[in-house]
Amino acid sequence: MPKMAARYMLSKYWDGRLPVDPFAIARSANVAVEHEADMEDAFGRFEIVNGRPHIYINPDEPGMRQRFVLAHELGHFALKHGRHFVDTSREFAPVQLDEIENQANRFAMELLIPGFAVNILIEKRNITNFIRLTDAFAVSQLAMKLRLKKLRWL
Repeated sequence: MPKMAARYMLSKYWDGRLPVDPFAIARSANVAVEHEADMEDAFGRFEIVNGRPHIYINPDEPGMRQRFVLAHELGHFALKHGRHFVDTSREFAPVQLDEIENQANRFAMELLIPGFAVNILIEKRNITNFIRLTDAFAVSQLAMKLRLKKLRWL
């Protein structure tokens, strides 16, 4: 389900350029995105406000994390998980036991690192250097490693 939801969002709202811009995708999907100070230990939050989806991102987090948090929160929206989520570091652990948070993490990986785009870079453009791939998708090395394992490139 996360894979199909991410593919749908990409097909409908992505401009096809790397790195995938989750902020542009959110705007195109009519999801309001705001940076909110004083989120304490929260990385991000999703909620429905007056019928419109809103995502709040902690501006104190590094840019790469903000991209992943936004993609994760978009996952809550796209997967129709409910009206309100507050996500801290616990929800972004590589091994997530909570199924809803696991789905949102899988959605984020699919959105930011589309499998077909990885395959094109590796097979057609012969880009096999791990750092170049990581930079092309503007994700952490851990995210890229997990994604390449999932796609059976590692």
